[in-house]
Amino acid sequence: MQSRKILWLFIGCLFFKFILFDLDWSLNTTFSSFSFPQTYLTKFLLASLLAVPFLYIRSRWYLITVGTLIDLLLIVNLMYFRTYYTSIPWDSYFLAGNLSDFTASVFDSLRWSDLGFPLLTVLFLVLTRKQNLKVTLKEQRRRSLRLLAGCICVPLLALGGIIAYYGGYKKTYEALLTDYQTCGTPIYTIFGSLYYEHVQDKIEYTPQIKKEIEDWLSKHPRRQPLPFQIEARDNCIIILAESFESWVLEKSVEGKEITPNLNRMLKEENVLYAPYVQTQVKGSRSIDGQLLLHTGLLPINYGAYSARFPHHTYYSIDKAFKEKYEGGGTCCMTVDKKVVWNVAIVAQDFGYDKLLDKPYFVLDEKTGPRHRLGDVSFLRQCGEKLATEELFPTGGHTLVQCVTYSGHSPFIIPEESKRISFSDKLPERLRNYMVVANYTDYAIGQFITFLRSQKKFENTMIVITGDHEGFGLTRKPLYEHALGKDIISPERFTPLIVLNSPVHLRYEKVMGQVDLYPTLLDLLGADDYPWRGLGESILSSGKKAFAISPQMEIIGDTVGVSTAEIQHAKDAWRVSDLIISCDYFAHGRTGDKK
Repeated sequence: MQSRKILWLFIGCLFFKFILFDLDWSLNTTFSSFSFPQTYLTKFLLASLLAVPFLYIRSRWYLITVGTLIDLLLIVNLMYFRTYYTSIPWDSYFLAGNLSDFTASVFDSLRWSDLGFPLLTVLFLVLTRKQNLKVTLKEQRRRSLRLLAGCICVPLLALGGIIAYYGGYKKTYEALLTDYQTCGTPIYTIFGSLYYEHVQDKIEYTPQIKKEIEDWLSKHPRRQPLPFQIEARDNCIIILAESFESWVLEKSVEGKEITPNLNRMLKEENVLYAPYVQTQVKGSRSIDGQLLLHTGLLPINYGAYSARFPHHTYYSIDKAFKEKYEGGGTCCMTVDKKVVWNVAIVAQDFGYDKLLDKPYFVLDEKTGPRHRLGDVSFLRQCGEKLATEELFPTGGHTLVQCVTYSGHSPFIIPEESKRISFSDKLPERLRNYMVVANYTDYAIGQFITFLRSQKKFENTMIVITGDHEGFGLTRKPLYEHALGKDIISPERFTPLIVLNSPVHLRYEKVMGQVDLYPTLLDLLGADDYPWRGLGESILSSGKKAFAISPQMEIIGDTVGVSTAEIQHAKDAWRVSDLIISCDYFAHGRTGDKK
């Protein structure tokens, strides 16, 4: 076998690894990336560059080493994508606390098709098994070098021409983000996505960016006076339930009620219930959920805002609450360590007065893949802490957030914690999720019962919502299952439940997570707060019944909604990215949005 043929085999092996990655990625999104010439040029260029050392090392161990590293990189990014809808951001490679906590949920997304990557390496080894690479690759080295030079220069010049034509790499990549939101990584490879993320970090606040943000804000609907008076409560407790979806509410499966406690509460007076809150988190999942809820901003394009942009300035519900009530206090309680998602920095940026994380709780009930504190014990201990005057003074004004954990994928809790079961006819993942949802429902029920037994909580509004949906790309096969289709929702909705709400309302239209913030501002009586967020309150009569997903899908009813209004909602994603990355609020800007 000639030297050039071996090089072609090497390049082909790596090229098809990258193509296999694109195929797997596209199966769950769109195959549009295969219509771009850059998709093939980038793969061929990268494979050719990696072939240069091979010509000099001339060892199968080089292919095994490089192939294995490439396989690991591609597979872990696919696993991450199946859960978080994005490739792994640069900062997440170094967030060790996140990796240890969420390994099980990511490994739960392994597929048999992932074996295709190492099998391509095996195929190359089989085809070249009779070749003496040290001798063969040394022969005709000059011709082989000319071959590699051509394999590198041709795609490099073609890519350079395309990128130059569209105004540079950043503009070329950003052109995909409107109509081809998920195509950036398969077109430009993981390395291209990481480079774009690096370029994003270099954004500076310029007059042009200021104008773009404020032009968008000037077109955003102003808050309309409500036709009724809000009698705001003195206190607020937010329960942010891990991966909690709407479809489990008011539903029985095999004659068993999944969430009996919450179902009972939904029938009470003074309850606001919105079952169709479109989740809008990106790859940072839980911390993105807190961004949406507390600031009314949408997640950034890439990475975790908490890691990429620490100590940026935000307007938040917490700051609005303390501005409304002089001497008011805010607190966040979580079972996670404060290093996870850099939550210690988020607490400062959002204006929490106190952050009670893992060391503040007794680990007497272990659940989930990392044996974190179970929801029942966590909320019980939250109740005990709230009963103290130090944390929740009688007659004062306090806003508290409790972030649960047990609903984390892969939805595993100990047998002794299970309070319900389902037949093996249902898919295992679906069964596990419903069992955990029932467990969380019981934990919330016990917590609410305790709060209502204490007089100091009489004038407290209780908000219950999920941080994000729970299934990622595993939703489709569950919904297509013969029995699953009548149980799970095809949409990614989380609920908004407000107990002891100043407004009794059942809102049956679609809203986005970004709409939670202005809605809570209204319910808290903080309607004069200068920042209303990028969404709209569902108490507003002009609120349109649709939302834009992170994949730029239009979810909901768009009858009577103009093309300009839809584009405005889509543009909110870029505007939010600019607001956060450029630290817009640090420049004394709120957009005068009231």
